[in-house]
Amino acid sequence: MKIQKLLTFLFALLLVTSMTSCDKDEDKEPSNTDLLTANTWTGNSLWAFGNDISDLFLEELGYDIKKNTVKFDKAGKYVDSYERSSLNGTWEFANNDKSIIFDKGTEDEYTAKVLRLTDTELRLEQTLEFEDDEPVALEVRYTR
Repeated sequence: MKIQKLLTFLFALLLVTSMTSCDKDEDKEPSNTDLLTANTWTGNSLWAFGNDISDLFLEELGYDIKKNTVKFDKAGKYVDSYERSSLNGTWEFANNDKSIIFDKGTEDEYTAKVLRLTDTELRLEQTLEFEDDEPVALEVRYTR
């Protein structure tokens, strides 16, 4: 009888100690680089002056944002595709990951402000400058 109680006690002790851990479980949040490079982004909409202007771009310029995809990699390269054509370039975060500099050091260099970056949504704002008009902030929204 004493052996049975001893075995029961040892089994309970083993069960309790195997269920505890010495380390705290800390789920690390993914970095902005991890979020940006995890998968391909697909264009969703274009916004200016607080309005969705995607249909205007389609009607006036024949540009359908939903046919645009962008893939970023951790090595600092990106591929921006539209239908059967694509542009390759470089990217890097700036301003504490609040901006992305595209094609730094080239004549095509431009900066986009990161308005939102989650695992399913990317919002970038670019300032478009025209010869005689005021600059326009264009927001490009992507999803995956």
